[in-house]
Amino acid sequence: MVKLVKFFSLLLFLCPIILSAQTQTVRGVVIEKSTLEPLPGATVIVTSNDRQFGTSTNEAGEFSVPNVPVGRCNIFVSMVGFVPFASNNILVHSGRETVLEIALDEDVFVLHGVTITPVVDKERPLNALAVVSARMLSSEEANRYAGTFGGDPSRMVVGFAGVVAANDQRNDIIIRGNSPMGLLWRLDGFDIPNPNHFGTMGATGGPVGMLNSNQLANSDFFTGAFPAEFGNALSGVFDLRLRNGNNQNHEFLGSVGMNGFELGAEGPLSRETGASYMVNARYSFLGLLGAMGIFDELGGAIPEYQDLSARINIPLRSGNLSWTTLLGTSRIEQNANFDDPEHGWIPGERGENMLMTNRQVFTGVNYTHRFSATTRLENRLSYQSFLNRITFDGIEYPTGEVFPEIITVNNSESRVAYLATLNHRVNAQNLIRSGVGADVFLLNVHNTFDNTVLNDYSGTSTLLRAFAQWQHRFGSGFSVIPGVYAHYYTFNGDYSIEPRLGFRWDVSRATSFSLGSGLHSQLQPRLVQMFERDGVRQNENLEMTRSWQTVVGFNQRLGTGMRLKVEVYYQSLFNVPVIPDIPEESILNFGDDFNNNWDHVFVNQGTGRNYGIEVTLERFFDNQYYFLLTASLFDSKYTGYDGIERRTRFAGNFALNGLFGYEWRIGERTLLSVNTKASFVGGRRYVPMVRNTLAENLNDLHQLDYSRAYINRLPNYFRWDLNFGMKINYRRFSIEWFAEVNNITNHRNIWSRHFDIARGRYMNMYQYGFMPVGGFRIHF
Repeated sequence: MVKLVKFFSLLLFLCPIILSAQTQTVRGVVIEKSTLEPLPGATVIVTSNDRQFGTSTNEAGEFSVPNVPVGRCNIFVSMVGFVPFASNNILVHSGRETVLEIALDEDVFVLHGVTITPVVDKERPLNALAVVSARMLSSEEANRYAGTFGGDPSRMVVGFAGVVAANDQRNDIIIRGNSPMGLLWRLDGFDIPNPNHFGTMGATGGPVGMLNSNQLANSDFFTGAFPAEFGNALSGVFDLRLRNGNNQNHEFLGSVGMNGFELGAEGPLSRETGASYMVNARYSFLGLLGAMGIFDELGGAIPEYQDLSARINIPLRSGNLSWTTLLGTSRIEQNANFDDPEHGWIPGERGENMLMTNRQVFTGVNYTHRFSATTRLENRLSYQSFLNRITFDGIEYPTGEVFPEIITVNNSESRVAYLATLNHRVNAQNLIRSGVGADVFLLNVHNTFDNTVLNDYSGTSTLLRAFAQWQHRFGSGFSVIPGVYAHYYTFNGDYSIEPRLGFRWDVSRATSFSLGSGLHSQLQPRLVQMFERDGVRQNENLEMTRSWQTVVGFNQRLGTGMRLKVEVYYQSLFNVPVIPDIPEESILNFGDDFNNNWDHVFVNQGTGRNYGIEVTLERFFDNQYYFLLTASLFDSKYTGYDGIERRTRFAGNFALNGLFGYEWRIGERTLLSVNTKASFVGGRRYVPMVRNTLAENLNDLHQLDYSRAYINRLPNYFRWDLNFGMKINYRRFSIEWFAEVNNITNHRNIWSRHFDIARGRYMNMYQYGFMPVGGFRIHF
């Protein structure tokens, strides 16, 4: 440890010696937005520190601007027949080249003599067919926002309107009062499993994200009424993209922080063809310290996890070939702590020793064949698997007698998927996108309780799907996007045909209105669908949950780089699974915990509805600062088997968020930033306990009081976070230092409230208190 301190001290001492005037290359490719075809001859202008650099794209649509000063730069791209593109405050640092992919939209107004202003890239999503409830997530934002635990994309979107996650322990994304299991995760166009460590089957979140923000390209996040190309989802879509590696120079990354130790590499496989690779590996910081024995005396649970993500991109003469992979393992062991003074153990009481291990694998290949400059076919083939194992051993206080494997969970699911997507641009006004695909699921479940087998079954099912959508842009600034999505589930013959429709009207350069409406559906978790009792499948004929969603939006630009956005929505859910044995309950209340109990008989007799209004006032980063203010007022209700309407578990009713950041330039080489975020969110609802006067043993003395299901809420959630960052550019490398203070006020937010039967009273479990974290990152 002493040698390590001396090394870093020497490094800091030598830093001023190796400084010199710093510049870097800004380069990239300019493509047509709908066809992804390169655009030769486009004019590219880069400005930085009152200096201007100009160039044009070559036959491959590529450009390169050398000797751009480090810091921030602006870029402007124009070409006859296309809407000009402008983006400000692009980060340039010495540790790696700044590589951009710029998509130009064909100008349908050119024949009408209308003057078009440059498009600011952050105002609209990347997907040209999305008109409502869609937001582009820039890769730089993921590292800038406070409270993201080192750039977790799931925690980053919590600041957006309509998104709630009042839980520090997990990053579940709750959208407009829907269950988080209604979210669809995508990566480079592939549907992927839950990309989080310590996740569980049927859930979409977890404590630690597997995806690394350093590898992300700009991505899209949808919160409802999404286009027809997305299916088998109810609440939203997180359409993530990995960037391609540098295809001209090898670059490396090293990082140390609370999220772990990271190593990354990228570079060319062939400079002539432009083929590139990118790979990033991470090992949990606490796990490594635990392996060194540092926490032996604490006896607490130490999360251990590792992940690896990689992408290879190979341009071909008539298309492109790419490979994406995401791997992760996680392990946590927690033993009963008989020394905890707050618990107050009672002789004869049983504690629990828990061991949980997960393994996730995703790999996919995409071959894109270009038939012409206006038509391409994307072919995606992927494999994914998820393995979840949990063991609980009982241990008696104070004797320490162990009762092995009182509970075991051994579940796994695999999927093989193929999707073909055809894109055809008829002309500047008409774009057609369609696709067909199939997903084959393989499930294995084996669970025991007190050496008795509860579940032991397996099964295979197939989902066939297809979609088609068309965009027509009128010359008056009005566009219409009709579409249809359909899928058929071979397991029980259930199917859904879902019309979708979107409108956008640009009243002026500053004002626009939008409307989106359509039907959406989602399969039930396979753990529910294939649940067996006495060797008979109980939910085999359970149908998909369906949701008709409508969103009306208004967007107003308020000067340069600022906007006001308002959306009003209504969602009507039907065919919702409910439980006859618990008529007050609904599957809409499941999906946000470490262990969901799916072992019930369900019937499609429930309904639900979500409605609300969302307001966003945002200033994109410009002139050294940004801010984002969001307010969401909403309600979420369901009807159980008893026909009574109640509020859902996720009906917090309001969410207020404020984010602000400022950046200083210190000299020619250093950028210092401060970012803060404050959230005030309605508490999550729960089912209280009631005394059972007919109980024959201690464990049955109290039971859930469903007559008051989800009437009570936990106290409102409040958290204020702050982070600091400093980027220093040296001659051949750059270093980023970062520090984050979460929950500055040490507010005691309640995570859960449960009834302790042995003590006859409620016990509160609290979320993270005041928690400082930090680290550094080096690019070279």
